[in-house]
Amino acid sequence: MQSEQSEELFDITGVVVRTAPDQSKAVAERLTEMKGVEVHAVGDEGNLVVTVEELDGEKFALKTIEDINNMPGVLSTSLVYHHTEDESTQKQETMQ
Repeated sequence: MQSEQSEELFDITGVVVRTAPDQSKAVAERLTEMKGVEVHAVGDEGNLVVTVEELDGEKFALKTIEDINNMPGVLSTSLVYHHTEDESTQKQETMQ
């Protein structure tokens, strides 16, 4: 029998967003307006490095990635990384 967890989970998902080269800056601007989304890099050829972060209970990452994929100027999205940990572990690491 598993014990019930009272800790909130923290999820981070890494996504490469491929855009038309002339659309990369406009797409990046729209992405920064989305909840939990951060743009880390914008390449000259239209590749963007993006993370989507969520806390337990929010569960919007999949919908957010779908919304990004359907955004005008976006050619494709590729999930390249996913990590989950409990929030208390993250807080302890930050304090050290």
